[in-house]
Amino acid sequence: MRNNKLEKNLERARINLYNILAILIVIIPELFAELIYSIEVSQHKATLPKEGEAWNKDIELKLSKMNIYELRLMAKRLSINGYSNEDRNSLIRRINRKSKKRIKWKSLKISTIRKPL
Repeated sequence: MRNNKLEKNLERARINLYNILAILIVIIPELFAELIYSIEVSQHKATLPKEGEAWNKDIELKLSKMNIYELRLMAKRLSINGYSNEDRNSLIRRINRKSKKRIKWKSLKISTIRKPL
């Protein structure tokens, strides 16, 4: 009988020890991770500037605002081949590259026209 009581007390102590270990090993690190994540997210809330001149001048900002349908229409206007098979990010990269080439080409044409005059 006395041995039985001792075994029950040992079993309870073991269960309490496992509970404390579970709290130390699992729950507290989870709370720290959640706290760190929430701090990091709160610091990056306003990364994009408000709409204004920057949105009109910067091509990447314009493209980031467009949905996939609008991006595909723009790719069609820019004569980009294979635009329907691409995902949003690669389409944005290709449109950005193509538009930079066109801007360079237009500036070269303007500079050659102005020289003879």
